[in-house]
Formats: sequence, structure tokens, C-alpha cells
Amino acid sequence: MGELAEAAGCAEDLVRRIESGDLDPTLDTVERILNASGLEVRAGPAPPGGRYSGAVPDPGEVARVRAAIEAERALREDLGAPPAGPPAGAQPHWGGEDPAPARHIGAAEGRHDAGGWASVLVRSAIAETPGGAEAFAVAAGVDAEALGRICAGVHRPTVAELAGLLERAGTGLRVRLEVYDEHDDGLHLSAVADPERYRRIKARAEEIFASARPA
Repeated sequence: MGELAEAAGCAEDLVRRIESGDLDPTLDTVERILNASGLEVRAGPAPPGGRYSGAVPDPGEVARVRAAIEAERALREDLGAPPAGPPAGAQPHWGGEDPAPARHIGAAEGRHDAGGWASVLVRSAIAETPGGAEAFAVAAGVDAEALGRICAGVHRPTVAELAGLLERAGTGLRVRLEVYDEHDDGLHLSAVADPERYRRIKARAEEIFASARPA
């Protein structure tokens, strides 16, 4: 636990409180700590009945993640590659408190994902709600101002609060763990280091996609 906390840049007490259930953290904090162990969070709104029904992970899911971690570790060891985890500079500085600063999710211009996981998931759920934000707020039992603060990333609810909010609105929260994928962080660092080159690559990719579309 101490090694994990040190790698994540947080106090060991924070990790202990989360593990024991004494602290309900934000999803951003969970992700930041897991990144230090070579894992990443994949989360999204779940259809009714497709969400997890309790706080205890399914044993099959635990076994799958452990097997994936071991396979990734062995492959990197064979290739002499560094352990899985975000490259330096991909995440903002963090003093180890809850909530952790939101990660940059994707590098494309116009993306607003740096508001944190709650912002991303709630905005996604709103987009799928007939009647938009107003109908979502009524169903979730929150006022427009509170919903706006979540969407803007000003307020980041805890995992339990986020799951409850989505469930009241007629959906739910689904979370999976995967071995860390450098793709998004690589895009982000490339965009920051050389924005002109990133724009050229993006424009060329759009041309290729456009030419591949059926007429």
C-alpha cells in the first residue's frame, strides 16, 4: 500500500481509507491512484439492469484484471519496456488529496473532458435524455445550477453520489479496469508539445476518413 501511495503521489492514509470503505472518493482520485499501479479506469453510463448491483466487484472481473496485469507486466519485462503508467507531464500536479485534479482525456480541440469523469458521464447521459438537461435534472432530483456545476467540472461528486445521480435519472454507472493505455496521454502530450504538427495530423486524418466514407 505504501509503494502504491508513493507512486501515486498521495498519502498512504488516503489509499487506506478508500480501501477500507471509510472514504467515498471521486472517480478522478480512484483513477489517479490506479494509474500508479499500471491500470486505468473505463467508465460510462449503463443501461438499466446493466450496471453493477453492489460495491463488491464480480470475482470474474477481478480475475480478468489480474490476468491482464500479469500478461502486460511479463510482456514489458521481456521487451525491456518501462512499467505501464502515464508519461511524465500527462497529468497535472497532485498533492495527494481528494479529489485529484481531472486528467486530460483526449487532445482534440473543443474537448472539455478535463472537467473530470463526473462531467463526462453526466454530459453523456444528458445527451441521451429526451428533453435534455432540464428533464435530466428533474429526474435526478437536482436543480439546474447544481447540474451545471457538475457538467462544468466545478463540483465533482463522489463515486456513490455519481452512481446515485445517474440511477435516479434512469441509467446507472458502469466501471471497468484495464491495463493502462498510453494512447490518450500520448495524443495530449503531442498536442501540447507541437500544436501545429498535431493540427496537421488531425487534418490529414479527417481527409482520409472523408475519402473512405461511401458517397
